[in-house]
Amino acid sequence: ATDKYDYILVGGGTASCALAKRLLDANENYRLLVLEAGSPDYEHKHIKVPAAVGRVFKSKFDWDFTSTSEAEPGLGPNHDGVYLCRGKVLGGSSCTNVLLYNRGSAGDFDKWKVPGWASKDVLEYFKKAETNHAVRDDKFHGQSGPLSVSPVKYTNELIDTFLDASESAGYSRNSDFNNWDKGQVGVGPFHVMQQDGVRSSAASAYLSGVLKHPNLDVVTGAQVSKVAIEGGAKESQGEATGVHYSVDGKAMAAGLKEGGEVILAAGSVGSPHLLMLSGVGPKKHLEEHGIECVADLPAVGENLQDHPAAVVVYEVDKRVSVTDDFRLFGLPNIPSPWPLIKYLLSGTGIFTSVGCDYGGFFKTAAAKDDADLQIRFIGAKAQSPLGISNYEEYAKKWLSWPSGFTFQNICVRPESKGTVRLRSGDYREKPEISTGYLTSEADVESIRNGLKLSRKLGTSENFKKYNPVEVFPGPSVQTDEELDDYIRNSAHSGNALVGSCRMGVDPKSSVVDPELRVNGVRSLRVIDSSVMPLLPGGQTCSSTLMIAEKGADLLMHAA
Repeated sequence: ATDKYDYILVGGGTASCALAKRLLDANENYRLLVLEAGSPDYEHKHIKVPAAVGRVFKSKFDWDFTSTSEAEPGLGPNHDGVYLCRGKVLGGSSCTNVLLYNRGSAGDFDKWKVPGWASKDVLEYFKKAETNHAVRDDKFHGQSGPLSVSPVKYTNELIDTFLDASESAGYSRNSDFNNWDKGQVGVGPFHVMQQDGVRSSAASAYLSGVLKHPNLDVVTGAQVSKVAIEGGAKESQGEATGVHYSVDGKAMAAGLKEGGEVILAAGSVGSPHLLMLSGVGPKKHLEEHGIECVADLPAVGENLQDHPAAVVVYEVDKRVSVTDDFRLFGLPNIPSPWPLIKYLLSGTGIFTSVGCDYGGFFKTAAAKDDADLQIRFIGAKAQSPLGISNYEEYAKKWLSWPSGFTFQNICVRPESKGTVRLRSGDYREKPEISTGYLTSEADVESIRNGLKLSRKLGTSENFKKYNPVEVFPGPSVQTDEELDDYIRNSAHSGNALVGSCRMGVDPKSSVVDPELRVNGVRSLRVIDSSVMPLLPGGQTCSSTLMIAEKGADLLMHAA
């Protein structure tokens, strides 16, 4: 007989970890199943140590998606598609992200226009999730949540120079980008999800506390092939009854108890992919892939949003980079023992930093309601304009890396939208992703303005002492057209995928209702980043945890 559960959580990522803890905290008699396709090893040193993040990209902990270049009309002809890191491990992308805790602004959530999800409704859930060690402010921050949010425990002189240059250019310091009264604009350190210099992931913060619970089954290496749905199509609403999955190629199934629910928490690529494999999505598209349509929901896989980025990079002739600190007296090929000793003794210093934990938010045009640009300042030279690929490269060549500094310019409130589509009806085949990057001219303009601002700061009096020489885009790239070409050919991801199972009040244009129930299918919800109607202007781990916290309350209310 098939095992039966009160809740089956598909995906063991950020939202799922929080849901598992909150559901069992509320009722220890619930039987829960968490199915994670990836690894159980959220305690791996490359995940725990912030500075090792580069070793996680394209590793066994990463789904390693790349968007389909032919489906990217906003990108240049030389672009090979956008690399998208998604966590394939318990804790999901909270184990592979760059730890930044930026919620966005109050206006971001008010613009969702979904009852029960305005800024005044969601603030309590942001607070419930965190213990904030960086700032004491009971209006905006929690002091007793599972997730540890801390001040950055590392700085170097290039970072101080960036902050001084920004102030000289008229930008004020901001000590808390999550204070909705003050707003986001300004420069300073970002808050980071870590405790004593170690990453605080959804797995370590939430799931670890209930992993040994007798009513929780966590299966890793389990790839779900479809949600079992009875009925549907023309007759009536369908009803989710369980899931089919495989472990090591062996087919398995799990069912629901009376009144139980299947919860998709597979993220903004996985959740729409699984809905479509299960017959829920745009009817014509499903039929093209030989899948019988159970609920015709055209919005499944639409509305994908992410943060496109482009860099400005300088090389310098002094050993002042973050990367130099790892080497004895900054000399090539000789590692320094001091950073590791400092980290092991005090949980501070360079090992606590992912490199991009200082920066700011900027309005690049007076008419903007909110910042349209986030700059992440990196006190190190990017060897390629393609963002995250530098981390991979750096993991291999860190002992001989040249000195420099980098401005990563992120269009933080983009208008462009992309899609997730089936490549085939086979669940093992990755879906086809189009980020839709830069299909809106306004997004290109925000990044172009960011490149100009980065150049202004990088060539300011403050940086002159380092004799900076521009490497990317490079001195030959000057006109707006040249800058736009550079942006379109080097755009990369700020790692904030949301929106592909959007929440809303109209079933024609949304996938889930305000209670996160899938339209047209009973006993099935989506609770993860994919339900966000609009991408907030910040990194999305914080808002995904907020959705999970509120989602747990909705489930309790329904039970």
